[in-house]
Amino acid sequence: MANNSLISIFSNLRQRLRLTAGNIAGQELADDALQDAFCKLWTHPKIPDDEQQLEKIAMTTVKNISIDYQRQSSRHPSAQLSGIERIEADDGKETEERFKQIKQIIESQLNETQRRVLWMRDYEDYSFADIAEELGTSEANVRKILSRARKTVREVYVTLNTNH
Repeated sequence: MANNSLISIFSNLRQRLRLTAGNIAGQELADDALQDAFCKLWTHPKIPDDEQQLEKIAMTTVKNISIDYQRQSSRHPSAQLSGIERIEADDGKETEERFKQIKQIIESQLNETQRRVLWMRDYEDYSFADIAEELGTSEANVRKILSRARKTVREVYVTLNTNH
């Protein structure tokens, strides 16, 4: 029952929670903060049944995780993608080089499970439930694996491209 309430709370408050996370950690990290907060609460053993209390816990958790993200990004400013310029128009060579670089990062920096989850979710468009069933784990764990895999790829990519 508590997990259904958690889904309901996050659905109803998503915009407010995202706004809070964005104001604290930045818009680039807001979705990751929400996802981490949801995963943390989903796996928590003592979720209250009272919706008002659960709402307060959700807001506090999002706020605290966003503060952690903000602190982490201030210690490691290269972890954010905001410094990357978009390619407006090219002959395809730059895009191809970026693709090769990201593919190499995925192959060298992610473990097998992270690569598999990233592939299933982003390329084969599997649902979190399907991935969880395939891997024999929970949806919350799949979300956490995916979030960490994306973060690793993003950080390594930015680091490699700001040092050139």
